[in-house]
Amino acid sequence: MHILRSGGEYAREQQRLYGVKATVFVLTGTVLLILPISHVWILSLIFFGCGLHYFKRRSDWHKGILGEKMVVEALTPLDNSYVLINDVVLFERTGNIDHILVSPNSVFVIETKSYRWHYLNRFPIRQAIHSAISLRQFLEKQIQLDMFIPAILVSTNPDATTNQSFPTVNVIALRNLCDFIKDQGNQSRLDIEVKKNLMHEILRVSHTTSQKEVTAKKWLLKYIDIELLAVGLIVYLFYVFSGGNPYGKWVLVTEVVDGDTVHVGRGWRKTTVQFLGVDTPETVHPNKPVGFLGPEASDFTKKTLEGKKVRLEFEPSNQMDKYGRLLAYVYLSDGSLFNAELIKRGYARVTAPSYFRYYDEFHNYEREAVADRRGIWTTKVKNIQVPSEKVGKIIGNLKSKIYHLPGQANYEKGKEENRVYFDSEEEAIRAGYRKAKR
Repeated sequence: MHILRSGGEYAREQQRLYGVKATVFVLTGTVLLILPISHVWILSLIFFGCGLHYFKRRSDWHKGILGEKMVVEALTPLDNSYVLINDVVLFERTGNIDHILVSPNSVFVIETKSYRWHYLNRFPIRQAIHSAISLRQFLEKQIQLDMFIPAILVSTNPDATTNQSFPTVNVIALRNLCDFIKDQGNQSRLDIEVKKNLMHEILRVSHTTSQKEVTAKKWLLKYIDIELLAVGLIVYLFYVFSGGNPYGKWVLVTEVVDGDTVHVGRGWRKTTVQFLGVDTPETVHPNKPVGFLGPEASDFTKKTLEGKKVRLEFEPSNQMDKYGRLLAYVYLSDGSLFNAELIKRGYARVTAPSYFRYYDEFHNYEREAVADRRGIWTTKVKNIQVPSEKVGKIIGNLKSKIYHLPGQANYEKGKEENRVYFDSEEEAIRAGYRKAKR
């Protein structure tokens, strides 16, 4: 048997390609996994999954190379009237034809697979049929030869068992290939000139498949999956950035937890925000009962904020609470301060673990709500202190973190800008201050 073209180049090219793809996807997944960004691990798992898939495909192509060599060895006993052309890529066709065997009276298309037969009833059989049809159309167009091209599907797996389901394709085991070819006798024989022209055209097209138009098509098909992942990544990034930035000019309120807590942003930018300086009745605390007007406060916050763009402002020295939530003033699109609105409507009381810029303003709103018995103040208020003046309050020093009671020696000392006012010693201690010795 004459061998006019060696095989394996197309398969080796595919093996290299999938090796590069697998490496790129695994490395990208590793980089994403170690980034200090929440929720990006989902994208990382997608990249790892694609990387493992490409490693598997690389292994499959390696088996394909070995399988093609086994087919060549199996056909070696054929005499010199047979000509074998391996690894043929035709114009206007995706992929290659593993083997084209030109016999004295026919032309065979041989596709090689290394897995078991129950897989061969799907794509590989269609591939073999498509290869035979493509070769027939090519010969008809190039040398005006219209002939039937038998398709052969060979499994190099020694444990394979035949399950023929398509009469147009000969599905056989490797050990029976050579005998099958010899048995395909025919009364007519190919004309010598026709045979020469046929082999010449096949070799010519095989040597010209690296032209620009074929190369461009190959690259488009090879990297379509990467392009799809890139599109997916762009869509995901668009989704994340469409939620805004908690530290930017605006951010989207994506979920309301309760009256004074919301989730803002999307993806890795998603953050829990606790409204600074206010406290609404509990509705979702696992160890506390639902507070009076708690559901109403939550509904008001949900109606006002959910799905809306807001702007957050922070206290420079007090941006996080002990649960890791952002402490923020929430401004609506019309410029109004939502924290203050909750107090005005009686849905929240003022909470002051430390002094903040709206400390006095919020207390004034609270005093008005109590006087008008709005919201939570419609019931009897027990032991509520609503200060209206700084006189008589406990004074803390921002620098020394020491507080003085009225009547102590250094009570009136210290600059006003360094003072923090508390309503009780308990409040001062919670804020991290300690009592002066005298």
